[in-house]
Amino acid sequence: MDGSKKFKDMLMETIKITRGRISENDVLRDFISFCALEISTLTDPVHLERAEELRTLLERYSLEEREAFSQTFQKLSQIAAGNVSQGIYPDLLGAIYLECRANNNALKQDFSPWGIADLLGQLTTCRRTELPPEGYLTLNDCTCGSGILLLGAVQKFADKGGNPSEQLVIQATDVDTRCVQMTYIQLSLYGIPAVVVHGEIIEMKEYDRWYTPAYLWGKWVWRAPMSFGTVRNKSDETLKMLDEPMYGIWRRVDQIFAEGRNRHAPRKQ
Repeated sequence: MDGSKKFKDMLMETIKITRGRISENDVLRDFISFCALEISTLTDPVHLERAEELRTLLERYSLEEREAFSQTFQKLSQIAAGNVSQGIYPDLLGAIYLECRANNNALKQDFSPWGIADLLGQLTTCRRTELPPEGYLTLNDCTCGSGILLLGAVQKFADKGGNPSEQLVIQATDVDTRCVQMTYIQLSLYGIPAVVVHGEIIEMKEYDRWYTPAYLWGKWVWRAPMSFGTVRNKSDETLKMLDEPMYGIWRRVDQIFAEGRNRHAPRKQ
């Protein structure tokens, strides 16, 4: 048992807590943001502004309603931990999100069923009998939705004896904030190293990024930095400087030399 039914029942009660003061769809969206912001503010040293975002979100709700959010998030965390102990990685959020019609109709959102995720996971990992020399595999989904296709691949990798927490690293992208947050929540609670980007893959525009705790604690930014385009990512650079102060000094010296070279370069006539 993956606990999905118990969590769904609890979440369906939680989204009714305001008794119509706030629509159920908005409560569900806020709950997703609450979970993502809670994880990020506890673990991410780069995006400190999210603490203020969390405070602003909670101002809409009474103490009783906030407690319901906390208890539901705790239940989600417990179920995810239980799933990991059983070696299973189901999508706990996507189906509920669609069932409640909280999806973004303007973007024509529709998430893949688990059967498709299972099949694609099999196709993605079927020939991966050995790890590459670097010791890990990289997965990428540029329209991640709730993260279900990635979870299908994680499941197949685990079924074949791989350790998703140490031998996988993921980059996920979506243009919709709630999709980004759902993927981030699930990969975080399942202990998967990942960077989830809020951005537009066609135009290569990044608005924000979310580091899962496993990515941060495993210092994956050094082994597998997840760039979005051809330039150094500002958040990645900040994370490296916080993790290794000497890196910040080296980068500053390099910048000074680069500025000097530019000043003394011959000007075109």
